[in-house]
Amino acid sequence: MGGVYSKTNRCWLLPYSKKYWKDLQSLGYSLILPNGNKVAGDKNREIPPIATTGSALPRPYPRDNSEHKSPNEIAPFPDLKVYEPIGKYWVFGMQYRQGIVKKLLAIKGVYWNKTHKCYMAMRNATIRKKIHEAMGFDFLPEVNNSADDTKTEPQEIVVKTHGADPRWMQLHVPDSFSIVEKVRRQAYSRYSKAENCYLLPAAGQILETIQLLLEPDAIIWRVQLPKGYLHKKNLPKRKHLDLSKTKEGLLHQVPETARGVFEYYINALLARNYSVATIRNYGNAFLRFYRDQGFKKPQDITEEEVTAYLAHLMEKGLSSTSGHMMVNALQFYYREVIKEKSWHLQLPRPKKEKVLPSVLTKEECIRIFQAVDNPKHKLMLLLTYGAGLRNSECVHLKWGDLLLDEYKIHIKAAKGKKDRLVMLPKFILEQLSTYKKTQARTAPPDYIFEGQYQSEPYSTRSLQQIMRRAVAAAGISKKVTVHTLRHSFATHLLEN
Repeated sequence: MGGVYSKTNRCWLLPYSKKYWKDLQSLGYSLILPNGNKVAGDKNREIPPIATTGSALPRPYPRDNSEHKSPNEIAPFPDLKVYEPIGKYWVFGMQYRQGIVKKLLAIKGVYWNKTHKCYMAMRNATIRKKIHEAMGFDFLPEVNNSADDTKTEPQEIVVKTHGADPRWMQLHVPDSFSIVEKVRRQAYSRYSKAENCYLLPAAGQILETIQLLLEPDAIIWRVQLPKGYLHKKNLPKRKHLDLSKTKEGLLHQVPETARGVFEYYINALLARNYSVATIRNYGNAFLRFYRDQGFKKPQDITEEEVTAYLAHLMEKGLSSTSGHMMVNALQFYYREVIKEKSWHLQLPRPKKEKVLPSVLTKEECIRIFQAVDNPKHKLMLLLTYGAGLRNSECVHLKWGDLLLDEYKIHIKAAKGKKDRLVMLPKFILEQLSTYKKTQARTAPPDYIFEGQYQSEPYSTRSLQQIMRRAVAAAGISKKVTVHTLRHSFATHLLEN
């Protein structure tokens, strides 16, 4: 009949017209109107009885019949499901209930995982009690402090060669939620439907890292790799991964018929060795223009149409920064990609707003540093504050970049692929020395702040998350980023 089912209201929605009313009557059901009047259906048709909301009719099965209820469904919420714990977290999911969700997320130690659509709660007796009070009943297992309750029966993981590409190895993992989540969350992990396994780069340090990560799960490893199959050269470079991911993400948004023009544009940016951020920003701006023009060939768009389009964006409230990015993206296409001499596009540039940077007071900065307990995370924030480093500059710092005798830091290939020297505050030297001793091992680390794998830099996104958690723990309500912390120190120097 063309109806649409509403999951929210649990009913069918039909267009309000005579035609659909007649079609609804033709089904033969008895209909109750909003005024309470009843429209009788066709008595000749044999229609099964319908139980309305609150009806006293007996259910086909009792509610507590375990034969007709999933083993991980818990009353009084049949949709509540508790999964296997992951490390120090309980994992559970349910349908959205506004009042309960607010209470859950207000508990310190309970988080919502957007990727997997589930709640993660730290395995703590106090947190468990608060969750049960919010839900109104007990469903999480007791916290066993006397022994490790995360231990499970030994499970087997088979590591095989990948015939399609010897640079990768296959991990055949058991059907365990916690093990699968740990494997799939690895930086280089990807799933192969054809082989029904996870693929990881065939490098020794990758295998060592995943084995160390899964050590608490009592895994039996069956490594069926020939000698010499694992090699360091198979480890993808961070730049290659970032560029490939950015290009793939942009091309995925373009229909197949218009992909040629857009791919040519992205390849032109890559050929000129533009940074990942520039490719992403230019690509998104040009994609917006290309999509709004109906994927018409840009050569067929006149200068008047481009000017009118920019005016339309400004009228909608687009910021001047986004407007300049749009102009730069279009100029790059017309001047550098298609190189048509007959095309002379003089694009108008939006006037830029002059605003003061957001800064923190000295007291707020101290509260942020005191809210961070991890020495590594605190040192990262202190460096961004005291040396005025950007996110990427902080995570890519190497021990060789520190000029300790001169109290300086040599920043290499920073924004705009430029080097510069910045001061190294004396109050950070002692913490750097202490931190370096904790990182001592047979092979000295290259990066000061290593990431998930050895000889790999820390993630800029992880640094942003550290900053957000520190700001929340410090009780600061205004929006604060690492960029804000960087500007705050310069302001404090001027005040002194």
